[in-house]
Amino acid sequence: MVPPYIRLALVAMVLVGVADFVYGRAVRRGISPGTMTSSQACFFVPATGLWAYLQGAYAWTAPTLLGAAAGLLTFLGLWAFMRSVSLGQASVTTPIYRISFAVTALAAILFLGEPMTLRKGAGFLLAAASIFLLSDFGRGNGGIASVRPASILWALGAMASVGFLNIVYKLGAAAGVAPAMLLHSQGTFFIFIAFGYARVSQGGPRFSRAGWAHALVTGVCLLGGLTALVAAFREGEASVVTPIGQLSFVVSALLATFWMGERLTPRKTAGLALAAAAILAFTPA
Repeated sequence: MVPPYIRLALVAMVLVGVADFVYGRAVRRGISPGTMTSSQACFFVPATGLWAYLQGAYAWTAPTLLGAAAGLLTFLGLWAFMRSVSLGQASVTTPIYRISFAVTALAAILFLGEPMTLRKGAGFLLAAASIFLLSDFGRGNGGIASVRPASILWALGAMASVGFLNIVYKLGAAAGVAPAMLLHSQGTFFIFIAFGYARVSQGGPRFSRAGWAHALVTGVCLLGGLTALVAAFREGEASVVTPIGQLSFVVSALLATFWMGERLTPRKTAGLALAAAAILAFTPA
């Protein structure tokens, strides 16, 4: 029988994957990242606050302030990833960014006392191989040699930020903070950062009907997905939950294939199969 925290991690994987797809669709429609993040935060903060209140969990305690670190790491991860893509090839920088679960797993094993097993090792290798295949790593114009070193450094920064973000979620969950309240704390700090970034980068958010529509979908999906992820951390090991959640790119790839008309190549099919195998590897026997 699949443990409840594995099911929660799978829910997080699907919902975050949908959010990633919609976010990419918004960018292709000309909605700037500053506007998108600001609009999304306008939904996310009141929704998480209401959710925490209805659960009777709305309380600003010391562990809740971990949301400040979560909000900062979320912004830094997104900003560093955007910088890496602007300086290099997305087909190279994206896999580096998506391997952030390795940072989380390593930190959990080294500092939280979680065990390293053969199944986890196999899961890491399968997930990395899946990312390699689905991203078309090394097949862009000019290959890896054309990527600037600065692009790789920014991608590594994004990977580290997201990796440590998941450790913050784990610490908050372990301290007994309700998922909705932890995410509300994160969103409260993030909204100030998002509006500040929009102000500096483009003179402020440029709200539009299309922006609000996309932000509503991503906000709802992220709310459900991150809540499921934090809930999974309350029962499961970070070195198991995180890699499954990071496989959200599989959902994005499937949506792009069947909704946006992208071609389902043998390489992409093999990548999806390896991703499924990775999930099975991280599921306790």
